[in-house]
Amino acid sequence: MITMLQGVFITSIISALAVQDCTCVKIIGGQDAKPGTGSYMALIKDTAENFCGGILIDKLWVLTSANCVVKQLSVSIGTHSFKDRKEAQTFEVVEAKVHNKYNIKTEWNNLALLKLNTTAKLNKLVKTLSLPKSAKDIKPGTKCKVLGWGQTTPKDEDPSDILQETTVTIIDRKICNSEGYYNKNPVVNDDMLCAGDESGKQAKMCRGDIGGPLICKSSSLKSKSLTGIAIFAKGCDVKKKPGIYTRLSNKYIQWIKKTIKSKTKNISIEQK
Repeated sequence: MITMLQGVFITSIISALAVQDCTCVKIIGGQDAKPGTGSYMALIKDTAENFCGGILIDKLWVLTSANCVVKQLSVSIGTHSFKDRKEAQTFEVVEAKVHNKYNIKTEWNNLALLKLNTTAKLNKLVKTLSLPKSAKDIKPGTKCKVLGWGQTTPKDEDPSDILQETTVTIIDRKICNSEGYYNKNPVVNDDMLCAGDESGKQAKMCRGDIGGPLICKSSSLKSKSLTGIAIFAKGCDVKKKPGIYTRLSNKYIQWIKKTIKSKTKNISIEQK
């Protein structure tokens, strides 16, 4: 059963998505990802066919944005084509755990975990993406990758059939918080990242699904690593409104590990 408190929480999430123009599954100017590239990508859907991105980090758990948590969710993994999901594995979400300090107004602590009803079967199309071993901050100018099934042009609201990917660049938080950009609405703090066009003149968020991964390679990392989760976009391809991501800092990595291991429930939504 969904409690009254949970019902209010769900309603507030839906309202927030509407205000932010966030079905937010939009990759503008991306390119088709090669089959198998997004083997860790999760397609999260509700009964109204609204969808989000997510990351399979464990055979039983998907990491996503708190903004994606509504009732009656299902998850498809192993999906390359949005329309053709014959080879995909589909699951019900039996439990959703939102970070206990998530603030819908500020977007702080915006992350959630979805527990699947059965374990995913790993194969060439379905793989987990490990949590980062290093939680060091990512320097401005770092190139990162985002993936999603979203629309491919600002005017076309239909999702892309084929998984899309593109490159974004980390932008200094001071720039993102400046008057010409987000003007501290929301405030991009140390647990968040701002990424878009290298010049900062044109946003590329809406180039990544809400809930989808930000994958970066920095001087402190020998290979590309899961770095963040897409959480916020102001419209789609709007100038000086880059995408905002929750950065997987040490405290979030510890929260994720503890949540997965723990049998206690934080915020749960039972599927009917």
